[in-house]
Amino acid sequence: MASVVAVVLAGGSSRRWGGVDKTATDLDGAPLLVHVARGLPPAVPVVVVGPPDHPAARSAELAAAIWTREDPPGGGPVAGLAAACTVLPAAATDLVLLAGDQPFAVPRLLDRLSTSGADVVLGVDPDGRVQPLLAAYRVPPLCALLSRDDTEPAGRSLRWVLSGLRQVLLPVTAREAFDLDAPDDLGTARALLREPAGPGPAAPQTAPRT
Repeated sequence: MASVVAVVLAGGSSRRWGGVDKTATDLDGAPLLVHVARGLPPAVPVVVVGPPDHPAARSAELAAAIWTREDPPGGGPVAGLAAACTVLPAAATDLVLLAGDQPFAVPRLLDRLSTSGADVVLGVDPDGRVQPLLAAYRVPPLCALLSRDDTEPAGRSLRWVLSGLRQVLLPVTAREAFDLDAPDDLGTARALLREPAGPGPAAPQTAPRT
């Protein structure tokens, strides 16, 4: 049976947020990052790539999380994934990857990963945009790629990671793909918190290697 871990990337600051850590922003009484954690199944271990003094580290939802930091800090999502690979539980076979500013992401992608035969299942939003930070990855091929001696993960694009992996696409809802790009999105997030989540689409699609 697959052993699943969740990896949440919360290491960067945002220019649109004035250089502050938006994942620490209060959303209805809790840091934004806590809302991401609340969408995860309770039994799934969590690795957070972010500063260890993050206010969400004191929350009940992330009390048992493993915290690590990309090298260098702010080195981008591929560096964050590489850092996560070094601290994953030894039994981990699959991971769901989420961005720390996606409060409504639901990790349905793991169900597709277990039956697809792919290395990665990528969320695709209703506008057709592929979401590499709303995805499920098989741990062995991902971490083998990121640990190669000739690989410097800092500053790399996730497209480089995806180019070496077999991919399947899974439609996700606009709510699941919603992220807080700018402070104005806080109002939308508060409204969405008060709306029940609807059923998500299914029907995976095979994707060519990028």
